[in-house]
Amino acid sequence: MYPLMIGLVVETKQLWEEIQAILQALPFRIVLEQSEVGDWPTFLSKLERLRPEVLLFDISKSRDSIEEQLQHIRSLASPPVFIAVDSKAEPETILRAIRAGAAEFVYPPVSAPLRAALEKLAEQKSQQQHDTKGNGRVAAFFSAKGGCGATTIAVHTAVEVPALTNSKVLLADLDLESGLISFLMKATAPYSMLDAIHNLHRLDPSFWKGLVSNGRPGIEIVGSASTPNYQETPRADQLRDVLRFVRMQYSTVLLDLGRSLTPMTLSALEHVDMTFLVATLEVPALHRAQHIVRALLNGGYSKDRLHVILNRMPKNPDITISELESMLGVPIFQSVPNDYPALYECYAEGKLLPAGNRLARCFGEVASKITGVEASKPKKKFSIF
Repeated sequence: MYPLMIGLVVETKQLWEEIQAILQALPFRIVLEQSEVGDWPTFLSKLERLRPEVLLFDISKSRDSIEEQLQHIRSLASPPVFIAVDSKAEPETILRAIRAGAAEFVYPPVSAPLRAALEKLAEQKSQQQHDTKGNGRVAAFFSAKGGCGATTIAVHTAVEVPALTNSKVLLADLDLESGLISFLMKATAPYSMLDAIHNLHRLDPSFWKGLVSNGRPGIEIVGSASTPNYQETPRADQLRDVLRFVRMQYSTVLLDLGRSLTPMTLSALEHVDMTFLVATLEVPALHRAQHIVRALLNGGYSKDRLHVILNRMPKNPDITISELESMLGVPIFQSVPNDYPALYECYAEGKLLPAGNRLARCFGEVASKITGVEASKPKKKFSIF
């Protein structure tokens, strides 16, 4: 189910309790909660900033001004879907609310009609998102905790994609605290995804070309901010618009989301096709991976989109893959062997892993899964023996 962002303006105690009980059972996110509007300019400014997709508005004590209230809401650049909530059902009030632009009108008992209305809106949003995604596929990598190797896997997977699809791949760094993609790929462009987000009004193919860097043949790169930025976190709608744009420009987009679950990571995951959670056999990493998997699945994230990669697997682990799958609650998509000396040597020389390396073959399998193109097997050399 599409994770709607909900705003609440509910003053009546009974309605508040009923609505809260419904929302707790649904995978929606409440971004605004207050009992009354107060100052309208301040309230509208808050709506512009938080961008709820649905606004549940209690009109029980302001029925006479329903038209004026809806006029205020509809003056916004991106107004939320307005659902009028009332403590009683008066035919005249219902008619006025619908004529003024309310999408729904609910009254006690609100449980069944409100749930049905929200599920219907979630289905519509999900369909709209599917229809406007574009042709490209977006995959995201992030680590259960720092040091698990999500960036290394994202970089080397990106190297494998052009040979499979014969088209350019975008490798984008959304780790705003410690992104290393530009360093590893020797990308020199000073711009980042934040520049695209801050210039959405100018975002077109021409402007985009000025942001990306060509680190290797077939790969275009957008790095992280040159210095950590702890103040500015992209909003969910900004990430959505940028990802929707890049889908139209590339057949494959790979995102490095850094580590753990953050508000930005959750916002980005709503708009990707495949998510790769990278962990190691270290106890803290497995503990974090288990927590993240449960949080995503309990929040309504599709199990089919979530894939776990176990990095730096020893030859003889103390725990089996089936035991790990039982503990995490999802299948293990890929186990990557431990070849840290080869990786360290390549990084020390400013290079990536060569094509024949066993790690590179694992990353090729990940790239094949993302693109849906099976890698061609190397032909055996002719011999009479």
